[in-house]
Amino acid sequence: MADHDGSRAAATAAGLRFCLLGPVQVLAHGRDVPLGGTGMRGVLAMLLLEPNQVVPLDRIVDVLWAHEPPASARTMVQGYVSRLRQRLAEAAAGVDVRIATAPPGYRLEVDEALIDVTIARSLLSETRGTSAVRRAELLRQAQALWRGTALADLGGRLTAPELTELRLAVLEARIDADLELGRHHEIIGELTSLVVEQPFRERLVGQLMLALYRSGRRATALAAYQRLAHRAADELGMDPGPQLRGLHLRVLRDDTTLLEPSPEPVIAPRIGVLVPAQLPRAPSGFAGREDELAWLTRLLPTDKTPTDTTPVEPAIAVLAGPAGMGKTALAVLWAHRVADRFPDGQLFASLRGFDPQHAPASAGDVLTRFLLALGVGVEDVPVEVDERAALYRSILADRRVLVVLDDARDSEQIRPLLPAASASLVVVTTRVRLDALVAWTGARMQVLGTLAAGAAEALLEHMAGTPAQGRDRELRRKLARLCGHLPLALRIAGARLTGGPQWTIADLVEELADERGRLSALDLEEADTSVRAALDVTYRGLRPELAETVRLLGLFPGTMIGPYPVAALCGVEVDQARRRLRTLAGSFVVTETSRDVFLMHDLVRLHAHELAEQELSDVDKVAARARLRRYYLVGADLAKSQLRSGVSDEPRVSEEFPDAPRVPISSPADAVDWIDQEWANLLAVVESGLETGQDQEIVRLARMASEFSEGTRALGPVVIGRTVRLVV
Repeated sequence: MADHDGSRAAATAAGLRFCLLGPVQVLAHGRDVPLGGTGMRGVLAMLLLEPNQVVPLDRIVDVLWAHEPPASARTMVQGYVSRLRQRLAEAAAGVDVRIATAPPGYRLEVDEALIDVTIARSLLSETRGTSAVRRAELLRQAQALWRGTALADLGGRLTAPELTELRLAVLEARIDADLELGRHHEIIGELTSLVVEQPFRERLVGQLMLALYRSGRRATALAAYQRLAHRAADELGMDPGPQLRGLHLRVLRDDTTLLEPSPEPVIAPRIGVLVPAQLPRAPSGFAGREDELAWLTRLLPTDKTPTDTTPVEPAIAVLAGPAGMGKTALAVLWAHRVADRFPDGQLFASLRGFDPQHAPASAGDVLTRFLLALGVGVEDVPVEVDERAALYRSILADRRVLVVLDDARDSEQIRPLLPAASASLVVVTTRVRLDALVAWTGARMQVLGTLAAGAAEALLEHMAGTPAQGRDRELRRKLARLCGHLPLALRIAGARLTGGPQWTIADLVEELADERGRLSALDLEEADTSVRAALDVTYRGLRPELAETVRLLGLFPGTMIGPYPVAALCGVEVDQARRRLRTLAGSFVVTETSRDVFLMHDLVRLHAHELAEQELSDVDKVAARARLRRYYLVGADLAKSQLRSGVSDEPRVSEEFPDAPRVPISSPADAVDWIDQEWANLLAVVESGLETGQDQEIVRLARMASEFSEGTRALGPVVIGRTVRLVV
């Protein structure tokens, strides 16, 4: 409470106040600052409704001219802003207030405690947990801030339904306090007028019924209910809500307990206090993720009240990772565990960012669903998306709500769904790195990897329904490894184990051990329960050049991927290959484990191999494999030259294949580093070439590998496998 008092004291000391709760005004030491016509006032009002936020110039133009602007509209707005800057500079001497140009529009930089809307919200928030006498006093102060209809002098150009909701919330809360203080006789006239003004506002009707009943006017109280019920049926085709119906039944039964003043409102507030509980069912058999759960818990908002200069910013947690990693399961499970920390409710939306069957959900549609869940009537949902977002932010301004946004496609889809300044928390799941969101909002991002071995085996055990015994324990461990410890694959494998007695864990291990059929073995009949389908959604969402890179990576026989071999496969420059790999890492197709070293999950690698076989022509495959061989031939020849002579004369193979990417090997140490990094890949290229038929280039590469295995022992141990022995 002291912080709110300090905020108002600071506003008073500044001698400046911005007023929206009536005609748009700026008061400097009690005097009205001249603001010109409705154009200037409209621009100032739009900036004040979103203080310290960028308001796009295009939106200002659309609002001021109702989507039919003159050709000079943008110039006119610039003129309004210029004159506003001059007036504010004159009025705000000693107070830090300015209109900044911030593409794509303007931002009013101001202490929000100077705005009457903020003061009203602060007073309303301050009433929580206080006595009825104190609540009534504070709410009368808030009510006095209204000097008529909000934005009354703008001729309807700018609407702000959140200000109407704020006024009604203040009125309803004050009336609740008066009812608790036994002032029912005094408020009947006021309530009667308010119900005429807001005939479908059930909380007001309930308050009127209670005031009438306590005043000995039971029949009139019942008549007030009947008027609403008949009108709602005739005009809306619906019945009153369950709380109002319950009150009607109690009055009808002459329930005398209604005569006793109570701190609990007889009808819960319609907007902002309805408690949505939209979380999906918590997943069963969840295992592992202790570190990630603890990380989420550390982001929970504290109960500390902010100072007037430190607004409460909602925490935003981003759970990112590849398909099938269990991001949604983690978010939902944690949300259920902490739901009681968010007494004002939990909102959930599937944004369908990577849904192959549906287009991504629009922010406007999600906002509509959220507003309805928060109690906004269908007829009260604003038409414009920006106005829906503003109302949503207003409702959540002083609430503790958990918002879970699942399967986000990009940062732009999320931005309108973020609360502005509140004790709420937002959890986002996504298949891409939302670096723009992190930069813009200060969100925290956690990238999910595969499960630890113990957690993967525990998940399999839960899905199978029986603990592993004896040899089955080792088979289950092997099955978890074949699933790559990927949660989706583990769940599918576990479901197959429960499919019937004819399936044993040994059978499933044998089937998955064959790489050619592993993805097919991890399919269920449902189209959306498939590792292949999950990976395919990510692939189909890539830009064409990135999708081509994934297909060509399916031809790469090694495990450690770098820019040079990828440049060879794709026939592009090394810098371009590096950019492609890092972009793919942003979509979790590959993982950058150290600088310029990338890995593919085993199941992603198998999926890429399938894509290569299905979507690349034989000509393209032959050409890509040839480019890859020649890269390794050139690299091996450069390394051999340095190890033999320690000089950097141009080797003959580089001249033979001038288009092959040339790795910078200029010393024996560089040569050893290259061999150490590329040894396993080089052997894999040789072996895959032998399997498809020995040509001269493969034979040459195999001989070089054989020489490395003998000639570099003094510089460090090099392990050589069965590949070179095949050549020898």
